[in-house]
Amino acid sequence: MAKPDQKIATLGEKLSSLEPPQRSKIPVILLLSVAIGLLAAFVANSPMIGLGGFSLCAAILALLAASIRNQQHLLIRFDRHGFMSGLKLSQKTAVFDGSNIYHFGLANKIGAVPLGALVSALRSEGYRIVCFFDANIYFTLRENHAFQKDGRRFSIRILQNVFELNPDEIYIVPTSYQADGFVIESLAHLPISFAVTNDRFRDYEKEYGFLAADNQWRKGVKIQGRQLNLYQHKFKNPLVVK
Repeated sequence: MAKPDQKIATLGEKLSSLEPPQRSKIPVILLLSVAIGLLAAFVANSPMIGLGGFSLCAAILALLAASIRNQQHLLIRFDRHGFMSGLKLSQKTAVFDGSNIYHFGLANKIGAVPLGALVSALRSEGYRIVCFFDANIYFTLRENHAFQKDGRRFSIRILQNVFELNPDEIYIVPTSYQADGFVIESLAHLPISFAVTNDRFRDYEKEYGFLAADNQWRKGVKIQGRQLNLYQHKFKNPLVVK
């Protein structure tokens, strides 16, 4: 993965530098909208015509803003809680494939325990946590009786309670996407990072060459006896699951 640019401190700054420089057009169009509206009102001697001219230009401005929004990097565009852009490139980050690790817990009949324990351990070692979940995580949790259905809408509070996560550690990807791509993109742009996942992402190797050497970016999860471990990482204190 690339070394951080000394002039770029955060992920948001780095990703913004990769986007086409179209934001500068918005203030220009806004000023033109006002000018055209005033000119139309003066020439036609009709405030209504002036308002119509301004409204037309404002609509164009809104379309441009939406277009620019769609061109933002997906890590920023779909970040509902707005914490990704502030991630410091100099901070070591553990990027969790949340749904994958939860399924690992289910397969070993200990449910949410592995994800919660690993997050807590790495957090205590100074890692910034980013945990990506597929959009269906709430349904998966409900099907496995991880929380009690009470008629309320799904919210990240459920994930906070089940996995003992903080709000600024949770990223739920949109329905039409898979968390895999978000995990990989995070690794590609965060210089001091690794993924906690048992998925090797083989389908993405052609596009992301660094994935071929998975011992450099991936720390898989295993259980030996009742002890939870990560490949390629030794915890200061053993993680014993009950």
